[in-house]
Amino acid sequence: MADASTKVFSTSQITHIGSGASVAAGGLSVSADISTALGFSGNLARYPRCDVVLSIAPTASIALASCYLNLYRRDINIDGTNDAAIPGASNKRTYMGTFQVAAATVASTTHYTQLTDIPLSGTNDCEFYVENTLAVNIPAGWTLKITPKTDVGATA
Repeated sequence: MADASTKVFSTSQITHIGSGASVAAGGLSVSADISTALGFSGNLARYPRCDVVLSIAPTASIALASCYLNLYRRDINIDGTNDAAIPGASNKRTYMGTFQVAAATVASTTHYTQLTDIPLSGTNDCEFYVENTLAVNIPAGWTLKITPKTDVGATA
């Protein structure tokens, strides 16, 4: 009997931001944090979405009212070398999701949080940026890793 189910296939995890600079409360990460741009050419073209893992170690405890971090995508090389604007206070149009960190935790504890099925650009290269809405600073050294994934059809 044939297996008619659709299966999810993922590739190797990519370290997109390997050691991010500190992000002030209310601030966004910067392009200098990006270790590897997510290139559409090559193998990434086969993957329409990804899982994103963020690890941070805040230096102060996190309040229940402010235990979130937002993820934004910036599409690059859209038309030749033309890029979308870098996310900032007045440019939050490519919102991808919100990470939730445990509140009232001990300072300097490393937190791992994940978003699943975040869309990749589809036809372009892209970058991700993190907005710190924790009300405490995120010190340097945080990481953002992605695992590209797709569906594969039924097998005979």
